Amino acid sequence: MRLPVEAGALTLALVAGPLSGQAAAPAREPAFRFSQEAGSALRDLWEASVVAREERVACLASTIRNDTVFVTRVRPLDPEDADSLGISAVASVEECGPPTWAGTVHTHIALYTDDLPSTRFSAQDRTAMRLWYDRWHSDGVFCLIYSRENAHCEADGVVGGLRSPPRVIR
Repeated sequence: MRLPVEAGALTLALVAGPLSGQAAAPAREPAFRFSQEAGSALRDLWEASVVAREERVACLASTIRNDTVFVTRVRPLDPEDADSLGISAVASVEECGPPTWAGTVHTHIALYTDDLPSTRFSAQDRTAMRLWYDRWHSDGVFCLIYSRENAHCEADGVVGGLRSPPRVIR
């Protein structure tokens, strides 16, 4: 996925199971779009990460219309326990929740095969995403940036433009 406003497709397909023995039609994958402000902030986050040689993390604000996630704002967080392979999820879990924020973005800068960072969420990333869900009980939007212009993003609850509201746990 490219980070400019016209940026690319979501990699997680939401597919319904077959009904009455009929094969389900494949669901169209939701797309991600980035405002100019958000795209610039994400490029700045990448550059800061590369210069520091440490992962960086930020909160994402977004809206959903039909099957498209529009990332509108990004707020970088102060790095905590960061190195080239990871960054603490504590601040992003606590500070990046509804209603202001819809999820998080972080960088992958450590080089792997072909001298590229990982383009997919790691097991540790999935754990941080689970902590976010457990904290906010809401659908989330999560991205990782693996170059100045490329990202991998996933969203839950992007079905017909509706997002599940946060639930209050008592």
